[in-house]
Amino acid sequence: MGYKKTITLQENLIIKRVKSDNLLFYSGLSYEGLCIIRNFDIPIFVYNMLPDEEADIQITYYSKKCCFAKVIKYRKLSDLRDELDVSKNKLYETGSAPLLSLPYKHQLKFKQTIINNLFERNLNYKNIFPIVPSCSELGYRNKISVHVEYNDEKPILGFFKKYSHELVEQDDLHLGTYCIRNFYKNILFQPQNDLNLKINKTIFKFKPSKIVLRSPKSSFSFIEIILKVPTLENKNLIKELEELNKEVLQYKFSIFEKDTKNWTNLLNHEGINYEIGNLSFSVKNNSFYQTNENIMNLIYKKINEWIKFQNLTILDSFGGVGTIGIFVSPKASKVYTVDINPISTKMAKNNIEVNKIVNVEAINADANKWLEQNYEKVDLVIFDPPRDGLTQESIKAILKSKIKNIIYLSCDPKTLVRDLKQITEKDYEIKEVIPYDMFPQTHHIETLVLLEKIS
Repeated sequence: MGYKKTITLQENLIIKRVKSDNLLFYSGLSYEGLCIIRNFDIPIFVYNMLPDEEADIQITYYSKKCCFAKVIKYRKLSDLRDELDVSKNKLYETGSAPLLSLPYKHQLKFKQTIINNLFERNLNYKNIFPIVPSCSELGYRNKISVHVEYNDEKPILGFFKKYSHELVEQDDLHLGTYCIRNFYKNILFQPQNDLNLKINKTIFKFKPSKIVLRSPKSSFSFIEIILKVPTLENKNLIKELEELNKEVLQYKFSIFEKDTKNWTNLLNHEGINYEIGNLSFSVKNNSFYQTNENIMNLIYKKINEWIKFQNLTILDSFGGVGTIGIFVSPKASKVYTVDINPISTKMAKNNIEVNKIVNVEAINADANKWLEQNYEKVDLVIFDPPRDGLTQESIKAILKSKIKNIIYLSCDPKTLVRDLKQITEKDYEIKEVIPYDMFPQTHHIETLVLLEKIS
């Protein structure tokens, strides 16, 4: 196209009639689902553009290694692009759901391509199972955070555009569960009756900068509403909201003061309960829980299926509120569920008691350090780490242990293959790899891997 010699890239530069030169559609998308333009000395990653489209773009970020850009005018649209209504387009505009314009079967093909390429390139491993689709393409998230700004005291609710402070107002939360969408539309965004209006006005008297909504996929009434405020100077507001809360007990309000890290749970509520089969899990407002419960259930069943032997000592590493450890406990003589968050550990102990489990011990500790010090106790380890993956201490502990099997659940394929590369260089081999679409409409992929110690 001749751009390389004629254009000097810089921030705010507008380039007309840009198109990707990738011959393969899915290779034209980055790991983050952005269109890659390679017609210049450095790559340009374009938001909200598909590989076979042509558009005028504006560079929003420049460095010597790469640029990011936004579309200011589409010249040619892809035949694959789904037309979005006004409401969904507001979500798409934020970059929070970069694959929203791509039909779901093509989202799955894109994610399969990412996983296949990463494993083949880094591990020379090709036997990846087909990605397991989500049964809900929308309405699957049991937790959503909404930012709030104020225009002459009027609250504006929405999501920030990626890597900016520009708030895009949202009239719906399309990825949220039924209760989340219902509460947002009928109370926060556009109150539908007198009581809803009173709740709305009282909520915004707190001047929250962020509102977090949590509700199980199976719920048609219960929802937790977390108001995040810098500090709460007028304590009478709590009493005012509590009086309204008594009329709708299915609403569980919490106030989080960011300056003091103080939590106030109205009417002394104890968080939200989630169900997995015949097990019940209580989750406090600042504890981690998987956002797509249907996919989570499928993953847990597969983990259980992979545990072939009985009476094992199992480590549930990065165990959160104990869900995996409790779920697999029937196959173990002993389960240690370890997490660094003291609130999560407290909830794990409560969940062990509520479900009448006798062979699971919840430990509040750094999961990496605990494994380093206790690897000799363990027959099988289940990792569900944060995006950063495992530390070198954990990997070294594994390699000098006699742990027979490792089950690794990852939310970041890049850190996953990084860790697997080290683990498989010694005494372990990959037996199965199954990607799951935990987060439809986004680029995120959940991957489950089974490793076995080589005899």
